[in-house]
Amino acid sequence: MTIAKSLHGQTVLVTRNERQAGVFQQKIEALNGHAVLTSLIRFEPTLTQEKAKAFLKDLEVSHWLVFTSVNGASFFLSYIEEHHLHQSLSHLKVAAVGEKTSAYLEQHGFKVDVVPERFIAEELADALLDHVLPGERVFVAKGHLSRDVVKQTLVPLGIEVKEWILYETVKDEEGIAALKSAMMEQSFDFITFTSSSTVHSFMHAMEADASRLAASDTCFVTIGPLTKEALIQYGISSETPDTYTVDGMLDLMCRLSERKLNQ
Repeated sequence: MTIAKSLHGQTVLVTRNERQAGVFQQKIEALNGHAVLTSLIRFEPTLTQEKAKAFLKDLEVSHWLVFTSVNGASFFLSYIEEHHLHQSLSHLKVAAVGEKTSAYLEQHGFKVDVVPERFIAEELADALLDHVLPGERVFVAKGHLSRDVVKQTLVPLGIEVKEWILYETVKDEEGIAALKSAMMEQSFDFITFTSSSTVHSFMHAMEADASRLAASDTCFVTIGPLTKEALIQYGISSETPDTYTVDGMLDLMCRLSERKLNQ
């Protein structure tokens, strides 16, 4: 991100989960923008204590541990902490979908062996092709909405993949109510989306107002191609950064803001 750039005078709607939105808000305000937070989704753990034995067994026989999001890493670490499963991890090689997930894991003592250049599931699967051998076993920690790209890519090559759903994404009803109020009270220069699930929650909440939004001067910014595609389903185009991160979104918004000022 180019810190010299600015979001001065720009109001940005952040639709990210409440737990993750704070850092986004701080970075917007550091660029002299104004952030409005509305949490549209929240995450809930899915694994029960009864699953611990099978969970541990799959970890013990696996060669690779794969994380498709920071959330997956967070819920994984919470589960192994709760059930004292640390002893089964030292033999595992680790792959993470992007730099944020990798950094989170390294902060918690993991050595990350594989991170793709672009932070999407297809790139992660392709990167694993260069490292995972036929006959090896892969343990994927994910949420219930995560796609099975890694499994679809590796299984045909004789690689066993076990997917564990560690959390589910649900609507944040309080946040949706706050969104409706915010949309009635003010206008936004930018509306940002960091996942497909936030797009769908947002559009469901806005209902009949979706067409009005599409025709407004508001610029929609999506974190990557899948989120962009989700928004297109509702007839709304968006800008997407070259680097699929929050910092990439901020840099893009600064450039778009500067362009508007120079028109």
